[in-house]
Amino acid sequence: FCYTENFVVVPDHQVVFKMSEMITGGSPVVYDKEKVSRFGVLDKYADDGSSIKWVEVPDCFCFHLWNAWEEPETDEVVVIGSCMTPADSIFNENNEELKSVLSEIRLNLKTGKSTRRAIISPENDVNLEAGMVNKNLLGRKSKYAYLAIAEPWPKVSGFAKVDLSTGETKKFIYGNQKYGGEPLFLPRDPNSETEDDGYL
Repeated sequence: FCYTENFVVVPDHQVVFKMSEMITGGSPVVYDKEKVSRFGVLDKYADDGSSIKWVEVPDCFCFHLWNAWEEPETDEVVVIGSCMTPADSIFNENNEELKSVLSEIRLNLKTGKSTRRAIISPENDVNLEAGMVNKNLLGRKSKYAYLAIAEPWPKVSGFAKVDLSTGETKKFIYGNQKYGGEPLFLPRDPNSETEDDGYL
């Protein structure tokens, strides 16, 4: 899940847990094609879940969410995540090539509608997975995300700094036959005015 200044955002995707599948020898995590993916938006200080607002986001499975924030001028909550297809490829044997697309998902709390766009243009896209934004901006609008380049899947051949508004991507590749883990961004100073002033 992720959060904004006033809300908690809870994904409810088409990938579900079914204990009965595991008992019969399969993966307990399966893709339910009858279900429509959605995100729930709940006030952070709600006493219970009765006031949650659900917004459908069809054919969306974000295994990881990086940040979220509110844009009150459009009544939207913006969610940044890596959306995977096929949705259950990391849990089940699947011959289809996995694609993890860094995406901006907009949840309109007034209309109940959603939009989704790929942040990086298709010709420059790579599988971007584990990573983070500047932790001082969690729940508030951030400009950058630092993510692992999961190529060839599931190995991590480098990491990328992505401008979330333009899609501009700067990559650091570990080198031929060298693999690493997910990047960690540490702000140089918690009071810095510059979001990307820090260390990876």
